[in-house]
Amino acid sequence: MTLPVDPAADPPALVTGELRGYRRFRLAEDGLRPPVHVAAGPWSWPVEQARCAVDDGHAPPARGCGCGLYGWYHPSCTGLGTGWGDVTAVVAARGRIVLGDTGFRAAAARVQAVTLPRRARLSPRRRRRCERVLAERYPGVLVYRSRRRMLRRHPPEDLSSLGITVRPSTAPRYRWTALAVWLAGVLTLCSVAVVPRPVLVGITPAGWLVALAGFVLWQAALVWLVVRASPLPGQAPR
Repeated sequence: MTLPVDPAADPPALVTGELRGYRRFRLAEDGLRPPVHVAAGPWSWPVEQARCAVDDGHAPPARGCGCGLYGWYHPSCTGLGTGWGDVTAVVAARGRIVLGDTGFRAAAARVQAVTLPRRARLSPRRRRRCERVLAERYPGVLVYRSRRRMLRRHPPEDLSSLGITVRPSTAPRYRWTALAVWLAGVLTLCSVAVVPRPVLVGITPAGWLVALAGFVLWQAALVWLVVRASPLPGQAPR
């Protein structure tokens, strides 16, 4: 997310009504916990109020500070993996909001809808326990077993009136490309095992150097694709 950091810049915007966003949480026994600032505890119900962990002398979100409740405009920007949380949620932000290119920081927000963790979808007992925790901690929040169904019913908003163009993240494309490059490299390495030994012995030093250069390029391409497919932890919703 690209956010202005100049303290002398324009103050945070006051958005009329609520602004829809998407983010990840880690579902615990006491509620939905942010995947980054775990010590902040679970989100409150019905509305979570932002608190600055660095300086309590200003009201979040503030220019020049990273405080505030984070959300992304498009669900494809929320990231994947347990490091980003195990559930996706639709949130409605309100009050003072710092608008960025792909997401925002808000003074307050509430959870509108949430998906069940993948681990709960395969076990009826876990699913019932997760549904019970969400029903007790966040009454009225819509709980979906399918992320796709939740996003169909809660699509991204048109923010053109705020001068923002909501675009899907390019990270999924890089993830699939990284997977294809990895599979191609693994298959190439495995094919060496079926090459007759006389052929391997007959390879010249220059040929081995070319093979080594290809291996290094394969690794470098994988690293580049993984970096492009994964936003920095510091940019994760808080």
